Amino acid sequence: MKKNAKLHHTSIKRLGVWTLFIFLMGLPVFPVYGEEQTETTQTTQKAATEEEKKKDAQKSVQLEDITVMAAQPGVEITPDKTIVRMDEFIKPGDVRTLTDVLKTMGGIDVMRTNPMMASPGDEVSIRGMNEGRLVIEIDGRRINHTGHNGRYIVDWSTLNLDDIEKIEIIRGGSSVLHPFAIGGVINIITKKGRKTDDPTPTIKAKAGIGSFTTTTEALSIDGGALDFVGYDFSVNNGHTNGYLRNNYQDSLALNGHLSFFMPLDAVLELSVKYSDVDYGFPVVNDPSRSDYDPSSPDFYSDADQLRHLNWPQYAANDPHWVKHTTYLDGIFHMPAGPGTVLIHGYQTTGRRWTSMYTKAGVFQSDVFVDDETTGIIVEYKDIELFDFNKVTVGYENQVLGQPSSNPDIYRVNSGYIQDVITLGERWRLTPGVRYYHVDMDTYYSNFGTAFPASGKKETDEGFYPSLRADFQATDETAVYAAVSRSYRLPCP
Repeated sequence: MKKNAKLHHTSIKRLGVWTLFIFLMGLPVFPVYGEEQTETTQTTQKAATEEEKKKDAQKSVQLEDITVMAAQPGVEITPDKTIVRMDEFIKPGDVRTLTDVLKTMGGIDVMRTNPMMASPGDEVSIRGMNEGRLVIEIDGRRINHTGHNGRYIVDWSTLNLDDIEKIEIIRGGSSVLHPFAIGGVINIITKKGRKTDDPTPTIKAKAGIGSFTTTTEALSIDGGALDFVGYDFSVNNGHTNGYLRNNYQDSLALNGHLSFFMPLDAVLELSVKYSDVDYGFPVVNDPSRSDYDPSSPDFYSDADQLRHLNWPQYAANDPHWVKHTTYLDGIFHMPAGPGTVLIHGYQTTGRRWTSMYTKAGVFQSDVFVDDETTGIIVEYKDIELFDFNKVTVGYENQVLGQPSSNPDIYRVNSGYIQDVITLGERWRLTPGVRYYHVDMDTYYSNFGTAFPASGKKETDEGFYPSLRADFQATDETAVYAAVSRSYRLPCP
């Protein structure tokens, strides 16, 4: 038993030794294994981190939405003016009228009384100044403030797109080349035909239909022959019932232009524009009145009225006006020495028959008024005295009146000079001055029998300078500053 016990004890002792050996041998094994595992893990994580950095560097960055707008087709913006070429002009939606084009230009606001057609009640403003402080021109001569009763209102329905080649827009009154320009200039350049030996004409026809029984039809033909004569003729007809009650309009416009191309690059241009407009005044459509028409929008007597008729009209008797307007122009220009000679004679005639309620509520039928402006511009322009400048000198005479009673209410004589000086590649200075001498009948108006209606004269005269500086900061950015003194012809 003791021997066996000893043997058993010895076996247990050996087993304990082996167990202890194995345990001790295992002690260094685990730490070494753990160290190798940690080093391998750190190496793997480092490689993964570098790979993630590479991927992050290659990832695109999500920015906020950026809208990029291309230049509007047909619109050229220069430091001194914006030019709209109608053959190239494109905008979203339909382009039916001149005011459709103008309202897309920056800084120009258009208020329309009829959404479907241009009308005598439309008002165009540049930076808040309307036609009373703008100059609206056809081929460089003024058409607003014609005669006496023409006042400053421009009948935009007489200016149809088929007759327009391009539009020049000048903001501000810094150019002395345009008289009475305080807020800016809108110069409408008409089509004149082509110099060509191909007698084949270009014929265009179009028609449209819209809401409120609106229809438009237009036909134009232009071309030339023998490299001597060019021509452009167009007719435009339109009708609408209008949005408001009785605000209908029927318009007919006829336009004709002839150009004669002569030796020495001389050109003679003859133009005539005629329009016939029957324009219904919006009338009160009040649900409380016995003449209320529920098929038309409500329109109350205290609502904003037409800007040239600021008291209410009523449905009975069809208040409206019929106006005939004629523009006649003859332009001769040719190169001469270092510049170009231009002679421009013109006439605007308006005849209007108005049927309406007076402020006292009395209806008057077919009250006739007329207005007329005749004038001449003589100019020697773009004279290149030196390589860095262009000088323009000119003289203009205008006579404005009412042919049926007093054809000479305003007589305006003015002379002007302007120089465009280029200084290096970035700077340009434009100094100028215009002199006015204005004779006018100051009391030619109807204030009642207690006030004189004629016999009073007044003369205004003075120099009105201007200066403009342009700096071309980059190819896409120009900065300018301008200061000017302007004259506004009084309006009856």
